[in-house]
Amino acid sequence: MKFVVKLLAACGLIALLAFGLLGGAYYYVNVRPVLFEGNPPEVVIKVDKGSTIRSIANSLKQAGADVDPSILTRAFSFYDQDKSVHVGYYRIPNPSTIREIIDKFASGDVIMSKFTLVEGTETAKFLTRIKNSEDLDHADPELDLKTVMSVVHAPEGTHPEGQFATDTFVFAKGSPDTLVLRRAYREQQERIKKAWETRSLNVAVKSPYELLILASIIEKETGQNSDRALVSSVFNNRLKRGMLLQTDPTVIYGIENFNGKITKEHLRTDHPYNTYTRPGLPPTPICNPGLAAIEAAAHPADTDYLYFVAMGKSGQTKFSKTLKEHNAAVQKYLRSQGL
Repeated sequence: MKFVVKLLAACGLIALLAFGLLGGAYYYVNVRPVLFEGNPPEVVIKVDKGSTIRSIANSLKQAGADVDPSILTRAFSFYDQDKSVHVGYYRIPNPSTIREIIDKFASGDVIMSKFTLVEGTETAKFLTRIKNSEDLDHADPELDLKTVMSVVHAPEGTHPEGQFATDTFVFAKGSPDTLVLRRAYREQQERIKKAWETRSLNVAVKSPYELLILASIIEKETGQNSDRALVSSVFNNRLKRGMLLQTDPTVIYGIENFNGKITKEHLRTDHPYNTYTRPGLPPTPICNPGLAAIEAAAHPADTDYLYFVAMGKSGQTKFSKTLKEHNAAVQKYLRSQGL
């Protein structure tokens, strides 16, 4: 009988110890706050492609977390969250429990970033901004105008100007820069395709690429929504009549190291983008046009306008049907500017 009592007592002690261990483990994982050295409000942990749970645990320790990486690794496994973690940057509040840290990584709640390509931006400037973005991963440091079209899987020989949609692209911080480039490229191709398929019957352009070129010129000529279709009508009418387009932005695009001030000498100097000396459209777009400019190129207003001039800082544009009217508008504008 005494033996049975002793056995029961021993079993009870073991159970108590086991319960205590389980309770201690529960407290350590689910209740105990994990503090970070220096007491920052939060820390950011990066998870790279191929990162293991052990490497994530070590990253937390290196960031100052008061936690044993081995215990954290085993906790991930216990909660069956050691299979995969999404690549990206994770914001860990200070303090957090081990369970909260595990749940954060398991949720894939990565820090999101955004990149905006503004209407009228040239592709060279777009690539510079992409390469300088600290929110993107740059696996190919040689990315430039010569290589970008192969990166986005464009047909061989595609000129990079105008091929990227102006928009705000949201992505996980640390994503490869090719992600934004390919998104922008695909979106622009879809916009051009849709605009071409729904174009007005009176457009003078003969192909989707010519539509893109014209849209880029419209983008550079006006930022006013109300004027885009009217500007488009002027170029459409001039193309139909075989007139020179005579648009300054194309000339500027063809000038190497342009200093910001266009001169009469610039307008007289012949080059492929000088629409004062060469008929028709320039050989390529001159910027990345936005959706509104693409739509305007596909749907010009029905007018007899052949000329227009910007009316100073107001942003308004004066449209004219004859050269006489245009010259009068130009003189009025110059007088108003004291020129």
